[in-house]
Amino acid sequence: MMLEKIQQSMQSPIMKALMFIIIVFFIGAGYFGANMFGGDPEKIAEVEGVSISGQAVQRRIDNMRQRDGAEFEKRYPTEASREQLRQSIAQQLISQEVVDAGIANAGMTASDEQVKKWIRTFEPFQSNGEYSSFQAREFLRANGWSEDYLNEYAQERIAAEQLQNAMNSSGFALNNEIETLYRLQEQTRNVRVLKVPVASFSESVTFEDNELEDYYNKNKSRFMQPEQINLKYVRLSADALVEAKKADVTEEDIQAYYEQQSSLLSDPAEIQVAHILIDNSVDDAQAKAEELLQQINSGADFAELAKEHSSDTFSGEDGGQLDWVDAVEQSENSAGTGWAPEFEKAALALENKGDVTEVVETDFGFHIIKLLDRREAEKTPLSDMRDEIVQSLAKEAADDEFYTKESKLAEVLFEYGDNIDTFAEQVGLEVQETGMFSRDNGTGIAAEPALVEQAFTAKIIDSEQVSDKIVLSSKDIVYVTAKDYQAEKVKPFEEVKPQIVATLTQEKAAKNAESFANKVLEAVESGESAGAMIAEQGLEWQENDALKRRDSGMDFALVSAVYQMTAPEGEDSQLQVKPLFNGDYAVIELKEVNYPDVSSMDEATMTQLKQTAKSLNVQADTANLIQHFRNSIEVKQ
Repeated sequence: MMLEKIQQSMQSPIMKALMFIIIVFFIGAGYFGANMFGGDPEKIAEVEGVSISGQAVQRRIDNMRQRDGAEFEKRYPTEASREQLRQSIAQQLISQEVVDAGIANAGMTASDEQVKKWIRTFEPFQSNGEYSSFQAREFLRANGWSEDYLNEYAQERIAAEQLQNAMNSSGFALNNEIETLYRLQEQTRNVRVLKVPVASFSESVTFEDNELEDYYNKNKSRFMQPEQINLKYVRLSADALVEAKKADVTEEDIQAYYEQQSSLLSDPAEIQVAHILIDNSVDDAQAKAEELLQQINSGADFAELAKEHSSDTFSGEDGGQLDWVDAVEQSENSAGTGWAPEFEKAALALENKGDVTEVVETDFGFHIIKLLDRREAEKTPLSDMRDEIVQSLAKEAADDEFYTKESKLAEVLFEYGDNIDTFAEQVGLEVQETGMFSRDNGTGIAAEPALVEQAFTAKIIDSEQVSDKIVLSSKDIVYVTAKDYQAEKVKPFEEVKPQIVATLTQEKAAKNAESFANKVLEAVESGESAGAMIAEQGLEWQENDALKRRDSGMDFALVSAVYQMTAPEGEDSQLQVKPLFNGDYAVIELKEVNYPDVSSMDEATMTQLKQTAKSLNVQADTANLIQHFRNSIEVKQ
């Protein structure tokens, strides 16, 4: 529906807004597939000529690890889970680049005022709920962002928000859709249910002679002990050096840094102006602007003239008033006010509230500018910045030491690479051990994907030499050598016997439970009484003449199974044995499905279902838009 409208108006502003698909939808839809790492290991994909590298994926993982600490290891304890994370992040990066390409193709961009407003509300730039220039600059420095990149990022986020708003505002729901949802949501079912737990049949399970050993011999691949290795390693991490460097920071260092960076630690002076614009499309634009200036100088109300005559209708409605901006000129180090250079120069020259410029010409037309207010620059007190300054100084010192030692290790590897202890002594580092670990059960450094990837290669296992540098992150490296290694082998029978007993017991009990449920079903269908066998097993029927989808009086697994069944035809009941998602079984007799009277739907329910139906329609429209978007953006993997 929406897609047809889009295709009919490819050049419209709405189309441009709709071209930006929400990144999370790409990820949830699994658009890009799983085979992300074939070919060049440094190149994951290419989106319209822009390459995405494996290093970018690793940097994102490093940031997560640094942010979450031990929680990261809990969430991603195995190589399989970490591989899944890498795949997910790779998809995110590709999706982001596809969105960027869509933005470029659509030619949509945010205004300078929108960008500046977004930046001042960007969460990482906030301190105690307010914009902090120090926080902003520290974030940019720590993440290697330039001001140009920040502006591009802000424009992309603004565009994505516009898309989300456009998609949400375009959705609607028809009355028949609401009524259908109401009938599905509020229906009830008359049922009789017999739950048959597998656990009830576990105690009666027995095994034939040699059955356990036969299972072991036929399924040895299930009982493999994976290869394991114990590594001696030397790790150099800038983050690990920071805490030690904090103790070396003196009060003199803090004061000197504060004075040197005083301009960066201050919120700049701000200015707010109003303007009247007569754009170049107006006949005799300059003459009209000069005439309005004469009226203002003669006492006419500036705001009223702006409302009546300004070509900038958006600000004109507010008397020509513009947002507050930093009162600094554009330069290599600053974006300035964001206004046109001629406009900026004239506005900053105004000194007193109420002062008005002469007519100022820019590429947009002719302006008259009035100073509404000024705010003086405010320097953040040293006491408020002390902890951040100590962290910055310690990090700088730690980075310097890291790069020095990193270079030294590279230099001495050839000479001392036959002995890891001597190698580590060259830079005063400690040799540590991982302990035995496999690909999937490593903890700490043994869980680092980059290390795990190298640990089980022949060049590590078969060599007594110190390895080449293994990069865990941009400022975290490790050198290793193998101390102990155990090849993959089959675990002894006695070690896995309890596991075999548990597996076979579960399998046999499940078969017995299913067989019992089918016997009950056969008895009921033939009109016989199944009461004796049910009682012997310690079970009983549950009956409900108005079972709802959200009925808390019955086990959720049973309710789910009941609502998977189709409604019975005529007066005959629907009888089935259903496996439950928790592994148990159930005999279900569905007698009747009762639908609600749509006319009884109250206003609150109608509102809720209308929103649900609208959301479903938006999802469908988004899926169509995704297909259109996939056809318009070239992705090579």
